[in-house]
Amino acid sequence: MRNVLYLLLVSLLMSCAGQKTKYSVEDVPDPKKNGGGYISNPDHLLTSGAVGSLNGKLSTLDQGGKAQVAMVLLKTIGENEPRDFAHKLFNYWKIGNASTNNGLLVLLVEDAHRLVFETGKGLEADMPDVICFRIQQDYMIPYIKKGDYDQAFEEGLKSISAQLHSGNYAYDKDMQQPVEDHSLLPDQGDTREAPEPQGLVSAPRPVPADISNDPNEAAGAEPSTLSAQEYVANARPFEASPSQTTDYPVTGDFSGSTYFAGFLWLVISAAMMSVFFGKKPKQKKGNDPMPVRIKDMPNDFLRPGLAGLFFIHVTAFVTLGFLVYKRGWSVNFFTAFVLYYILWTLFMFIAVLIITVRAKNALRDKDRHEQWLSYARTANRLKAAKYVFPLPLWFYLAGLKRRMEQLRNDPYDCPNCSHALHKLAEKDEDVYLKKEQVIEEDLMAVDYDVWKCDTCDYRLVLDYTNVNTAMSECPHCSYISLESKQSVTKKRATTREAGWGITTYACAICSYKHDYRFEIPRIRESSSSSSSSSSSSSSSSSWGGGSSGGGGASSSW
Repeated sequence: MRNVLYLLLVSLLMSCAGQKTKYSVEDVPDPKKNGGGYISNPDHLLTSGAVGSLNGKLSTLDQGGKAQVAMVLLKTIGENEPRDFAHKLFNYWKIGNASTNNGLLVLLVEDAHRLVFETGKGLEADMPDVICFRIQQDYMIPYIKKGDYDQAFEEGLKSISAQLHSGNYAYDKDMQQPVEDHSLLPDQGDTREAPEPQGLVSAPRPVPADISNDPNEAAGAEPSTLSAQEYVANARPFEASPSQTTDYPVTGDFSGSTYFAGFLWLVISAAMMSVFFGKKPKQKKGNDPMPVRIKDMPNDFLRPGLAGLFFIHVTAFVTLGFLVYKRGWSVNFFTAFVLYYILWTLFMFIAVLIITVRAKNALRDKDRHEQWLSYARTANRLKAAKYVFPLPLWFYLAGLKRRMEQLRNDPYDCPNCSHALHKLAEKDEDVYLKKEQVIEEDLMAVDYDVWKCDTCDYRLVLDYTNVNTAMSECPHCSYISLESKQSVTKKRATTREAGWGITTYACAICSYKHDYRFEIPRIRESSSSSSSSSSSSSSSSSWGGGSSGGGGASSSW
């Protein structure tokens, strides 16, 4: 028993002795809050002399506006991954100038044997990933392997500074200078005339006219005997030589507002494509797809999507180019805006024709009830478009409305006795509906019509779905009664990875309840930063407010 206790005690002591201090992002000492330096060295992996020397050089680099560099040396970061830890620490401290994002974090983790560079987005051009890796491999890792951290960071900083100032990280290697070839130039001491070129013969200079400067010669010249009228009468008319006239093409130009109009219409067009025609809902792969709301379902006959956007904008660019370079127009914002509207109007004419032809072919073998449901989704999508493009759509939707009224209200024939059925009023039809169907009507998800034969008491019940309802079809009972109750985010999206959450759906009829998982896209970092920030990158009490661009490199030893 005593030996067992002894072994347990020894194991406990060894495990305690083997543990190193663990650090999270919040636990790493911020040098800006402890003296205003640039180096966090809590485990004293660097000597105090090296820290002082490096701080002086880093301050010069920061004051010169080249980069704000932070150096962190830790024995351990626990179970954290070094590259991810560096990204989080960079954004936690906000290294670099807020307007230029010129930050650089150099992180060394001793127990993980990793050296990481994390760069701000504004520094990625001057310090690309491959250069960061070469600096690590050529100037830092060799000394780190020897345990000489002082020399490793001194040499690394020299290489970083050289890269930022001259674009050559290899500061101890001379750039190869181009060699000038003087073999074809004459010697300065050679007074001989240069030989005439053999391959090219210069044209002879024209001999100047022999013009006399003797005033007596001018005085002895005989005057002309022609009068002014005779001289003008005898003069030949001037004929312009064809070579003296040149026809230059007349071209217009684009104003800066033209490009803004194109960008504005690109955004507007994308929104209108989605609203007017809809798009096929994205279904998650697997056996548990997210329910689709009825109002999110697209029309059945046309979904132009990206192809429609491509057609409109290519046509617009070609037309604008023709007007400018062939017709000489000067295109401004108003011209481009009107042209885009005309093209969209023509596009809607074409869309109406395509929908009409496709609907005729697709619904040829369908009954009146199925035709009405398909037309209802199409009309619901296009009803907003008639206010923007009234010329083609008012007439089309008016005709479609009349067609839908006929499909729904024309009497049916009784299949038993061939007599005409009559449609019951809304207040009289509930007694012929199921309890579930009444609930659907109460939810305003479906409107039921009941047709009754007065002769044989035959009844026909037809459902007309409300295409604007936010309900979905329940997978358990098949009624339009499934509704989203709540959504909970389980993992927030970051700039490094996507997040996910849970949406709970419940059926109002059969009490079916299910949780569906949804994905949250990864956050994209903005390249612009707040202009209202008054902090400076050279501040001794805080960092500059920058953010990481995700670039850099990582090396192991």
